[in-house]
Amino acid sequence: MTDYFTRNYMGKSCDIKKGLSLLYPDLSYNEINKLLRRRDVFVNGQRQTSGNLSQGDEVSLFFKPDNVKLNVCYEDKNFIAIYKKKGLQSTGDVSFENLVNYKFSANYILLHRLDTNTEGILLFAKNTLYADLMKKAMGEGKVKKHYYATVYGNIDKEKTISIWLKKDADKGVVKTYDKKTAGADFVETHVIPLSRQNGNTLVEAIITKGKTHQIRASLAHIGHFILGDSKYGIDSINRKFGFSKQQLTAFKLVFEIPENSKLSYLNGVEMEIK
Repeated sequence: MTDYFTRNYMGKSCDIKKGLSLLYPDLSYNEINKLLRRRDVFVNGQRQTSGNLSQGDEVSLFFKPDNVKLNVCYEDKNFIAIYKKKGLQSTGDVSFENLVNYKFSANYILLHRLDTNTEGILLFAKNTLYADLMKKAMGEGKVKKHYYATVYGNIDKEKTISIWLKKDADKGVVKTYDKKTAGADFVETHVIPLSRQNGNTLVEAIITKGKTHQIRASLAHIGHFILGDSKYGIDSINRKFGFSKQQLTAFKLVFEIPENSKLSYLNGVEMEIK
């Protein structure tokens, strides 16, 4: 199977190799060089072997994604957990979900999502029975999702951020409230400070049910936005510390399933980035 994978480059003008690495983070540097040598890179419909990319350029690749390597963090007969890099959508026409199913010649069912610029573990079910069971367990808060985040400023003690979130679909963000608000969902994010560097803090953030942008919006709500976050952060501070993508990694899934459930065999299993 050979396909065009088309994306629009929206960054600053740069060498085509650097631009391709930003647009297609799952491709290795060697694979990018091979694509250019084979003249399988098209910019605005024209084959390219070198040059630059400029903002707004339409880039297409013509290649077999067989050489894209996937980091499998856990697998059994019902589930597979795989690491997704930054810069790749979870779902959609050109997505991690489609890449996984192509690589495994399968029809695995993605059970949750990560933002495009968030890296980490995504869990897939291999059949509809266990997909339904896991979705129910996630909805009931039986699966804890652990993240690492590097945040602006100093968080000096463990805390739980309890707020309400309301999605603004037109702007692609969520608004935060300290009090119950019509149309808003109550969420809790548990935050544990781990280390400090350059006046900022590496934290572990733990959620259960999870809502769109929950961790990003919750940390910004208390004045400690995730560095590199362009939606909830401050651009001048992101530039100061040299981050262009949010420093957020979904590194572990932990299960607390009732013993009478078919999923209870996962209790004690920590699906973690290797």
